[in-house]
Amino acid sequence: MLHEVTLDGGLGFCHQALPSLLPPSYHGPLVVALDSNVLIDLQQHGMALLGDDPLPDEVEADTAYVEELNGLADLLNAWLLRDIRFVVTPRSKTDAKKVSERFLERRLPSIEALAESLAFQLGDWTVPAPSEGPAPAPVGDESGLPDGADRDLVLEAQAIGAHIFLTRDRLVLERTVLAGPEMALHSPGSLAAALLDAGILLFLGGTCGGDGCPYTGWPFPAPDMGKWGGLLSILG
Repeated sequence: MLHEVTLDGGLGFCHQALPSLLPPSYHGPLVVALDSNVLIDLQQHGMALLGDDPLPDEVEADTAYVEELNGLADLLNAWLLRDIRFVVTPRSKTDAKKVSERFLERRLPSIEALAESLAFQLGDWTVPAPSEGPAPAPVGDESGLPDGADRDLVLEAQAIGAHIFLTRDRLVLERTVLAGPEMALHSPGSLAAALLDAGILLFLGGTCGGDGCPYTGWPFPAPDMGKWGGLLSILG
């Protein structure tokens, strides 16, 4: 269900346009599992990124971080109009329960808001989001990270069929060694660059137009705006 084409999700993507990110013969949404650091970035800076507003001075001073936030802004703008499905997995929720009450109050509503947006994109409110329920059984293995939250989050993302695990954690990006179903690891900046390099624009690109492509003659240039509500509600 997470990979099904729906009108409410918007225009999706085809393997031919993104062969390094999507499995062969695939046509559908781009499923992106979020690491906790990206979720926090959305909470703290998401509205400024969408509005192209100035970031706090202490943030602007960190050039590398600003580059990643700019990449996240590009992904948010693409998500508004394309079928990109941002998801989190159960470990994000269990981690939240181990931290401060203030952080708990912010993280769990954010996870629930992402689930709400995903429900619109799925077109079916009865399907539980990946963040609900127990941790999914691994479908592969990972040998580059120590046991802990990072490794669990990567394996959960792989288990739900995410195409990409999105993180700013340099060690995760550099050390993760996955076996089993392919899943790419990207930072926001590198994923935004990969989409741009593939010629993917807000209304154009990313699809193949071949026989059997569900996006040939796509009837709507944009998704149901109802999907915006959940995610936009968490942007600080």
